[in-house]
Amino acid sequence: MSATAWKPEPSSGDNDDDHEEFKKQKKEEASGWVSTRRYARIPLKIIAALVTVYVCMLSSERYFYYWVQTSIERTDMHVSEIDFPAVTIIPIHIHSLQAGKLPKAYNLVQSVIWQTPMSARLTEHNFTEFDDLDSWDMSTWSIYESLQISCQHFFIECQWRRQAVNCCDLFRPTKTFNGFAYEFNSLVSSGKVDTWPWSVAASGSKSGLYVKIRRQQSVYTLNTLGVIVHEPTQLLGMSIDYSSEDRIVVPVEPLRFTAEVEVRARPVQMRRCYFANEIPEGRSRSECIYKCHFNYILSKCNCSLELPVKATLDEGNITDAKESNGRRICGVKDLSCFNKHKLSLFSMSNIIEESRDNVFTTVDCGCFPQCDHTQYHTSTYTEKLSTHSTHGAEIEIDVYFQEETLFSYRSVLRFTLIDLMGEFGINHMRVEMYPPPSLLVVSFGGIAGLIMGISVLGCFNNILDHFACCRLPQGS
Repeated sequence: MSATAWKPEPSSGDNDDDHEEFKKQKKEEASGWVSTRRYARIPLKIIAALVTVYVCMLSSERYFYYWVQTSIERTDMHVSEIDFPAVTIIPIHIHSLQAGKLPKAYNLVQSVIWQTPMSARLTEHNFTEFDDLDSWDMSTWSIYESLQISCQHFFIECQWRRQAVNCCDLFRPTKTFNGFAYEFNSLVSSGKVDTWPWSVAASGSKSGLYVKIRRQQSVYTLNTLGVIVHEPTQLLGMSIDYSSEDRIVVPVEPLRFTAEVEVRARPVQMRRCYFANEIPEGRSRSECIYKCHFNYILSKCNCSLELPVKATLDEGNITDAKESNGRRICGVKDLSCFNKHKLSLFSMSNIIEESRDNVFTTVDCGCFPQCDHTQYHTSTYTEKLSTHSTHGAEIEIDVYFQEETLFSYRSVLRFTLIDLMGEFGINHMRVEMYPPPSLLVVSFGGIAGLIMGISVLGCFNNILDHFACCRLPQGS
């Protein structure tokens, strides 16, 4: 029988030490792995936070930009509460009884500078036909005196608010760039008539201004008339209507715009209008557009014009012969350039289209109206009252309000983060529905939850976990 060696059994203390050491080592390894994962998430959290802020800024941009909102204030404003529009009547095309090419040259110049429908049919031959005429100045032409006719002979009959009145008491003669015009209820009457500007209290045909014009004048015949409906305080209107028909009917649909005083706190580029005391001398909207078109012509055709409004120009690029004032005056040879760029000198459009070769581009003049103003929109139609081959001896013009009531819009300064009722905004007659500001908060919360998994409850629990009294027990 062999002897068995006795080995002492390990004590319980040694086992405990080994177990504790093993647990400690394992805990350190786990802790290191947790720390590694925790620090590795920091760059991801930073990136997610930056993305969240960027997307929130994009989402809130329109809210901050549209602090100034124009909304419908009234839908029942009566036409008697606004001014009747100013009306300017201009002979555009004439037919002279005297032989010669000056009447044809006059019609050519008028077609180009007013951009009548006839201008689209002009060819290069039309512009080379009058090379011997250097100046557009009608005062140097022999037909100029025959165009200057009296008010008594120009008009046959005038009615204002359905009552017959003396035409010369209503209209004021004025000189245009290339001829003459008669203006009604415009700045020409300012200071001369105590009741200016005039208003009406009705709508419908002949409720406003109704006139008859003699087609056959002293030595020429009126072929085409231009009728401009515009604000009494401005020089020209939003559109010009040309017609050679016997009856020109111009229904007017006005829109009234006002603004509260608080809107003035925002920049002009945001509110897109001027208050009356912000407009310096010679800086009305029509004068601003005049100068914009003036400078556009100078840059494109390298010449200048003597317009009713003076403009400060950079004359460094003008190389041709100049007048005594230092500018080369545009002549008949420049008509082709004018017609090529299709620019109407007397349009009140704030946008100049310069699209070429199927590429659409525009030039923004940046001329804003007054915050308190009225827009007059027209829808003109014409009739021929005589036979198909001849025109009548008279031309009728009827300008009136289409309806007795109109929409009034008011610009207000409004921005709130919480507005459960929401609101609707209309910006410069471009109808858009702006989301209520409450959706801005919803948008922020949705973006943060989508990108970072953040919620209000999660943030609240995270704050409570930092306090021992509110900390959740382990394993729960």
